[in-house]
Amino acid sequence: MNSGGKKHILQWHILHRCNLKCTHCYQDERGAESNFDQLKELFDQYMEFCREYGFRGHINITGGEPLLSDNLFPLLSLLEENGITFGLLTNGTLIDRTAAERLSRYSRLSFVQVSIDGTRETHDSVRGKGSFDKAIEGLRNIGNVGIQTMAAFTCHKRNYHELMDVIGLVRKNKIDRFWADRLIPIGGSCEDILSNEQFRETLKVLTREHERKWLFSRSEIHLNRSLQFLEGGDCYYHCAAGTTLLTLLADGTLLPCRRLPIPLGNCFENDMLRIYKSSPLIEELSKETIPDDCLNCPKAHLCRGGAKCLTYAVTGGLNAKDINCYFKYQGGNNA
Repeated sequence: MNSGGKKHILQWHILHRCNLKCTHCYQDERGAESNFDQLKELFDQYMEFCREYGFRGHINITGGEPLLSDNLFPLLSLLEENGITFGLLTNGTLIDRTAAERLSRYSRLSFVQVSIDGTRETHDSVRGKGSFDKAIEGLRNIGNVGIQTMAAFTCHKRNYHELMDVIGLVRKNKIDRFWADRLIPIGGSCEDILSNEQFRETLKVLTREHERKWLFSRSEIHLNRSLQFLEGGDCYYHCAAGTTLLTLLADGTLLPCRRLPIPLGNCFENDMLRIYKSSPLIEELSKETIPDDCLNCPKAHLCRGGAKCLTYAVTGGLNAKDINCYFKYQGGNNA
């Protein structure tokens, strides 16, 4: 695998089956699951894609719940043998000490990420009773074998006020990295999207905790999502969907991003490289167009309009200003 070049991330859903039934799950269909020969075929396609564009590939394995797959560890071995880095995105409930020890044998495993949806009561209301304690235990088991741990928090109207509590849990449990992002509704109601006031309140907490240094905590609070620079953060993220990010589902469907669910094609019917090169959507995304509403903004070249997935979910289009942006152009100051 080419160690140089620009990093490209593939989020790979190797199955759609899960041991939980989360209320906000993006996955409606749960039957698709690739066998190992199919996984190898798709992996070979991704390697060819990276070679063609000179990318340094990285794969995040997820599901469904990836630890349910009998093909998970053979696939990780395949990635290891080919020298590609990878992460594991999981609900954490199946990571016992044995699973953690087994994962620790992979030197190319960069991190294990587990979603935490709030305090125990809130998390369990979303994912099922007992899932919070199992997720935290899974993170502890991963940390105990020396793998980098990451917790992810999805903010919406019903849980954003628990952000500080979750950050406290992250620090208490010595989780290495934490990030938070907004709920992106897919095929459903938009009523749980944060208001601008709620989003600003969330960013103030994240920015303060990002900058705060704790003597007894190594946890890093990240500000690397759309618009999270608005309260003084120094990470100017812009949407990478279709440019340095792709998502591959277990049925072979290729998407620009899991949260931008516009099918580009199916990699079992046509190879990834051909799909990518012939896609009008990829051509559009590659232009990295700045929305008209943002053209006079001094930050526009840095954030390029914010989260395209949220814009698409709300408007059905891609080229509009992020609905949560409250940055004021006049004088370059926030409101």
